[in-house]
Amino acid sequence: MKPIYKFLSMAMLFVAVTLASCEGEKDLVVIEGNLPIKTETLYMVGDATPAGWNIDAPTAFTPSQEDPLVFSYEGPLNTGELKCPLKTGNWAGVFVMPVNNGCKISKSGIDDTTFSLMPTGNPDNKWKVEDAGTYKLVFDLRNWTVSATYISE
Repeated sequence: MKPIYKFLSMAMLFVAVTLASCEGEKDLVVIEGNLPIKTETLYMVGDATPAGWNIDAPTAFTPSQEDPLVFSYEGPLNTGELKCPLKTGNWAGVFVMPVNNGCKISKSGIDDTTFSLMPTGNPDNKWKVEDAGTYKLVFDLRNWTVSATYISE
C-alpha cells in the first residue's frame, strides 16, 4: 500500500472516530447567579456576639441536618456589629458579610436578606444589631440568603 493511501486511511479513521465521539455530548449548561459556598463551618465575631472580636474562638453556627449548607444560631446578641468568618484564627480569611455596611438586625428582622462573600475581608462590611436580645440567625450558603428572627429580650 502506498504511503498516501495509508495516510488517507488513517485520516478517514481519525475523522470517523472524532465524529462518532461527538454524538453523545450534552448541551452546554450555563449556571446563572452565585454558586453555593462549600464549607463545613461558619462563625460570627463582633461586639454583638457572645465571643466578641475573638477570631481564635468565635461563636459557631450549627449546620442543618437537612442541608449542610444552611447554618443557624439561636442565642443572645448584644447591640453592636458582627461579621461571619468561614474559618477561625485569620482576619485576612474569607468572610460572609452584608452587601452594604451597617445592615440592620433588629426586633423587626433584617434590612437586607442577601449577603456577599469577601475573600480577604475587604471591604469590611458588618451587620449592625440595634436591639439586644435572643435571636435566631439562619444563613443559607446555597442560596446566599440570611434571615434574622427576634425571639425575646
